[in-house]
Amino acid sequence: MKFHLDISVPAQSFSIQHQDQTLMIGSCFSEHIYHKLHDLKFNVHSNPFGIVFNPESIFKQLTRIVTKQYFTKNDILEKQQQYVCLDAHSQFTTSSPTLLLDQLNHQIDAWHEYLCHANTLFITFGSAFAYVKKDTQLVVANCHKIPQNYFNKQLLTSSSLVAQFHTLYQLLLACNPTLQIVLTVSPVKHLKDGVVENNLSKSILIQTTHQLVSDLAHCSYFPSYELVVDDLRDYRFYEKDLAHPNSLAVDYVWQKFAGCYFNNHTMQLNQRLLQIYQAYHHKLFNEQSAESIQFKKDNLQKCLTLQEEFPFLNLQSEMVYFKSV
Repeated sequence: MKFHLDISVPAQSFSIQHQDQTLMIGSCFSEHIYHKLHDLKFNVHSNPFGIVFNPESIFKQLTRIVTKQYFTKNDILEKQQQYVCLDAHSQFTTSSPTLLLDQLNHQIDAWHEYLCHANTLFITFGSAFAYVKKDTQLVVANCHKIPQNYFNKQLLTSSSLVAQFHTLYQLLLACNPTLQIVLTVSPVKHLKDGVVENNLSKSILIQTTHQLVSDLAHCSYFPSYELVVDDLRDYRFYEKDLAHPNSLAVDYVWQKFAGCYFNNHTMQLNQRLLQIYQAYHHKLFNEQSAESIQFKKDNLQKCLTLQEEFPFLNLQSEMVYFKSV
């Protein structure tokens, strides 16, 4: 008896290995996959300016990075004695405009280098709804809880997004001719827009991604949306808000992700690193007991062995902890 589709996601023609440079940008669902990769010591970076949902803002951020278009004082504004940037997440809020600009422009420099040397860039679209600031008529990435009457809500069109990405694609490939770009649509439901409106939004994003994959040689699609919405297809795989996939759903998508992008060698290394990760986060009942001391010594040796076999891995934090006996 089958209770879900068990969608098959075939292995890609390219693989992701720990030493590869992997970049992720987009909605909060991409953050889940980022953390899975990060915990297993992949060379991965995520969301230079914080989580971003609408594709136009994602394209704008990537264009700014690849062309090194630095932020200026015209890009920030003051709100209740704090400074924010409408093209960045609220995590970049500071009390100093100079500090804010330094933080944002440091991300441009860092991510420009990442993009020029990256193997794979994952772009996750969250919503086709965007907010346009009335006085500038520009789409913003984050409204920072500024009163809604300063913005117009707008539904982006697939044709406009396809045209924008074509321009960005040329910039990315000029910077990094071998870059693989993976497009995906977040399964997170934007219920505040309305159920009908959320489905309309997702349909625009899906149409956009498939048009781009059809048009462009270096683009492919990973079906994170379909794996949750069509394969699992049950609210027991969502958090209490019925909008965000829960840990079971994330683990299921991660399993499909691994089968799609990891070769056997990477899978085997993941298993060894997972043991280290679990040991590092294991809460010892009594760190001074003979059992705990031996536990740390055993895992320190595992770290040393891995570090010798794979010098590109960074296990310094774990080794410092396991040495503390």
